[in-house]
Amino acid sequence: LNRLLNRLQDSFEDQQRFIANASHELSTPLTAISSQLEVSLQRDREATEYRSVMTSVYQDVRHLNKLTQTLLEFASVSGNSGGIAIDRVRIDEILLRLPGELSKMDREYSVSLVFKDLPPEDDSLLVWGNEDLLFSAIHNIVSNACKYSPDHNAGVELAVGGNEISILVEDKGIGMTADELNKIFLPFYRAFDDQSVKGFGLGLSLASRIIKLHRGRIAIHSVPGHGSTFVITFPNVNVLEADGNSN
Repeated sequence: LNRLLNRLQDSFEDQQRFIANASHELSTPLTAISSQLEVSLQRDREATEYRSVMTSVYQDVRHLNKLTQTLLEFASVSGNSGGIAIDRVRIDEILLRLPGELSKMDREYSVSLVFKDLPPEDDSLLVWGNEDLLFSAIHNIVSNACKYSPDHNAGVELAVGGNEISILVEDKGIGMTADELNKIFLPFYRAFDDQSVKGFGLGLSLASRIIKLHRGRIAIHSVPGHGSTFVITFPNVNVLEADGNSN
């Protein structure tokens, strides 16, 4: 009973922190928008001044919209998979989408893909899941690797062993300490509090929840000063079908 109460207390505290952090992240661009509009309406201004304010407000609105969409996506995977469309998904096809999508996100981002001795059977590369959510999870981890690597390149390796599919995502960043590794999947946590690096601190937490929702695992190997490697593992369709868990 005491252990149950402790888990409930931890859950309530996590929820309170999440709400407080979400409120702060939402209020920041709203405050900036309100302040800019208030100042611009205090007196008549030149068209160029109004245009400058509108440009700044537009950027804040885009930031707010992106955060809202991320929070909605986060909420959608916080429960169970009952309302999520599930089908067979090829992991290699998801990875092949990454270079193009990441270059759209930032022209400096690049991905080095390596497929290691993949078996000829298609089933070995298939998992049961939602393609959009799986892509979002892997994309978040790889984009994070690009973000913190000095050359903005992420190494991504796909391997199949037995009935498991493994994806390794490697960066050449500054690495993380043991204390940071214990917190990296917490919502709104950012290992490097660098305001010049864009982000909400939700990407890895969202990725972790999506991976767990698909009965996968995620682990991190990191050495300060030498970068980090994320290891994502999924059971392939053969395992889940044998267990009767494909629905």
